[in-house]
Amino acid sequence: MRLVIKTDRAMSGVEASLTGHEVAFYRSTDGTEWVGLAGVDLEAGAGSYVIGGSADLGTGVSQPFEEWIKIVPKNFPVQRIRVEEKYVTLNPEDSARSQEENKRLNAIWKRVSGRRLWQGPFIKPVASDLSSGFGRRRIVNNKPRSPHSGVDLKAETGAPILAANSGEVVLADDLFFSGKTLILDHGLGLYTFYGHCSKLEVHQGEIVQKGRVIAEVGSTGRVTGPHLHWACRINGARVDPMQLTGSLLDSQ
Repeated sequence: MRLVIKTDRAMSGVEASLTGHEVAFYRSTDGTEWVGLAGVDLEAGAGSYVIGGSADLGTGVSQPFEEWIKIVPKNFPVQRIRVEEKYVTLNPEDSARSQEENKRLNAIWKRVSGRRLWQGPFIKPVASDLSSGFGRRRIVNNKPRSPHSGVDLKAETGAPILAANSGEVVLADDLFFSGKTLILDHGLGLYTFYGHCSKLEVHQGEIVQKGRVIAEVGSTGRVTGPHLHWACRINGARVDPMQLTGSLLDSQ
């Protein structure tokens, strides 16, 4: 969700929050407005939510604002499958590893860097069709699993993966579930995630430009075949990364 704040007076800054998460804003190139991105998590309940905050008008003057939004129910597809139990229940060692990695990832999602690195709409990191869409619910051996928090893009092993937009590499590692994984911080609480890679071409701490080859498609981690799992977080919320390739982000 793209938020635009305008006033009759010049603003030196904007603060706001949605569902307890900070919404970071940046000044438009012409200086007439402040723009922010707010994420609504795929498991957020239907109902009315408030975006509240204040605009700093300078010299100690602050203008509060409040806007209500309505979240409507959305039905995601459900897939039921049966597999050997060993693929469902982790052994103690793997369970401990995955829990530690989840803590590490959650710490990343909570960080909101103050600089904006992306420019304009995002591009698909792999030019292919989706093999699995956002939000799909999977029930394995009659046990509900976490919803699919990204999209899967079909590709052969070794196919190049492009940076969807400019950003900083904040994770480049081999994780239990997603295998060789990259996370790009695009600034202001916006992150993209690239999982199951066969090879990583960048290192943590690098600044990469939109369209650069950052990895190769693979089947590492807990998967059955090669593809790219591409995901997005905005202010900690899991959102459909395909929304980034449309009109959600302008060129300013």
